[in-house]
Amino acid sequence: MSKIFKWLLVIFFTIIVPLTIFWDVFASNSVNIITRSEWWADESYRYKDSSSWKDYFDNLATWNVTEETDAEKKAREKTSSINNYLSTKYKEENTLLETITKENWHELVWPIQKSNYVKSIIVHHTDTSSNSSLDAIRSIYQYHALTKWWWDIWYNYLIWYDWEIFEWRSWWDYVVWAHTLRNNRSSVWIAVIWKYSDDEITDKQYESLKKLVTYLSEKYWIDTTKQATYHRDCNSKTCSFYIEDLKNDAIVWHRDAWLTSCPWNKLYTQLQKLKKEVWKLTSWFTYIKNKSLTVATTKDDWLSAKLDKLSEHNLLTLLAAIDYKIDKTSNTTNLKKLRTIVYLKIQKLQKSSSTQLATKNSFDKTNYISIKLSYPDDNKITITKWKNKYDIKVSSGKLLVNNKVTLDIVNIKSLNWSYLEISSWIRTPEWDTEKKHNDNKFKWELILSVKNWKLLVVNNVLLSDYLKGLWEVSDWDNEEKIKTIIIAARTYARWYMTKAIKFPWESYEWSDNPDEFQRYLWYSLELRSPKIAKIVDETENQVITYNWDIVKPWYFSQSDWKTISYKDYCKQNSANCKIINYPYLTSVFDPWSVWKTKLWHGVGISWAWATYLASKWWTEEMIVKYYLKWVNVKAM
Repeated sequence: MSKIFKWLLVIFFTIIVPLTIFWDVFASNSVNIITRSEWWADESYRYKDSSSWKDYFDNLATWNVTEETDAEKKAREKTSSINNYLSTKYKEENTLLETITKENWHELVWPIQKSNYVKSIIVHHTDTSSNSSLDAIRSIYQYHALTKWWWDIWYNYLIWYDWEIFEWRSWWDYVVWAHTLRNNRSSVWIAVIWKYSDDEITDKQYESLKKLVTYLSEKYWIDTTKQATYHRDCNSKTCSFYIEDLKNDAIVWHRDAWLTSCPWNKLYTQLQKLKKEVWKLTSWFTYIKNKSLTVATTKDDWLSAKLDKLSEHNLLTLLAAIDYKIDKTSNTTNLKKLRTIVYLKIQKLQKSSSTQLATKNSFDKTNYISIKLSYPDDNKITITKWKNKYDIKVSSGKLLVNNKVTLDIVNIKSLNWSYLEISSWIRTPEWDTEKKHNDNKFKWELILSVKNWKLLVVNNVLLSDYLKGLWEVSDWDNEEKIKTIIIAARTYARWYMTKAIKFPWESYEWSDNPDEFQRYLWYSLELRSPKIAKIVDETENQVITYNWDIVKPWYFSQSDWKTISYKDYCKQNSANCKIINYPYLTSVFDPWSVWKTKLWHGVGISWAWATYLASKWWTEEMIVKYYLKWVNVKAM
């Protein structure tokens, strides 16, 4: 009996307890960070053409240029020698992936550098006095950027006296910061506001710091149980080189990585406690990777039971994190085993919940929509239909057809087996250097009328053919990526066919202008995109639903590391937001473009990482449900 009891204790403490910690952390790892836009950071401080820098650049040309002194030459050679050493011996942590010189069409005073490697978290404490956190933060920002000529705040994040966490340095993640020399490209920096005395920070600050450190550890996959290498200047006579390399924990105070007394001793001791607590919270992945799956290779029931407690969205989030980690790690054997277990669990869930709704008729193939074409500002047009040719022009507010008939409106329908061509419209794609293609062919019907004395051209077409002519995805993309975007595009179109009117006072319903609706390239695109056409038919009637109702699924090109929620979008674009709650438009991990700028609105499905997930054998349903929380993909 005692042996059985001991055996049960071993299982409890080596398997159940670590996994329980993981599930608790996984369910509550969100952290509220006040963004730069929310504390009204004046981004013009970083722009060369701003008034803040005008005097500096006006006077720059009048400054006297002197020859380099011996001391300056020695310092330059020393810096060059150190940089060569770091880039050679520690190449991974010192490699820059991108240098950005412009933002929002403004040239930057200093370029933004992006890496893709974070090995540690460095905590600093600083002192400031103010009744308002926002006033103080804006004041420090101005001091760092303008007075000290540092272009931006040195630190990535700041924790205020009460507990608020602020995004400080611009461009969020993997941006190279500027505080602990030699370690700026491979770490993330947190500053805690506190008085310069030998006291501990408040309980609220401590909890915020712990939460932020835990969040960053999980986000950057920092193994808090292992040590990292730091570099600092070596001033001793016994030094063999300008800098020394030293090992320390992955979470350190400033003085652990640089020659400084920051912070004082009580605060320093407090971090030792925090490191132990964070290790308990972040060790779940290390445990599963290194130990648990060794046991699980023979029997996975216990792990499967734990996964059953996670929602489908959390399983997808876990799978995305595993896939990303596999690409960043050399030893992936156990990770791949874990991935298989999670992937099969998701497949089983989706198979059991997918119920196709019976439809007598295809919505896609029985419903027409009218699309305004971006025809040139020209009051004449030539349309070819098989052997017939129609020369049409605007005359006294009417349409003159082949110089014979004057009408208010002209409808030209294609033959069932053919198409219409606007032969007067030359639309050769930019990539077509041989000029083999002309995007001027249309299915079904062209409707011509006069509006404000100008020619208006509208294509009336079936929804299924409209989708085949959409240039929202390329024919050479992965099939699951194409399915994802086609289903999203169909849902977006169906939402405007059944829920709202895009142009309520016009004679057309949509536009082929992507700034107004979706990019429609007509039958010309279908002719050279057979894979897209095939997928449109394969996914017939499939749309995205929330609570059994069709949704408006936003999608965009790429993010800067995560998508943003509709709520966050509205905080930044209040003028463009209606008071509508879209609970499925949440923020999710989107690291495919971590070192790039966010393009377009940043809400919903990201094309960039949808491509990545599709390459990892994610199905279109998995990709959709990863980006849009609590939704389903249904045929209706």
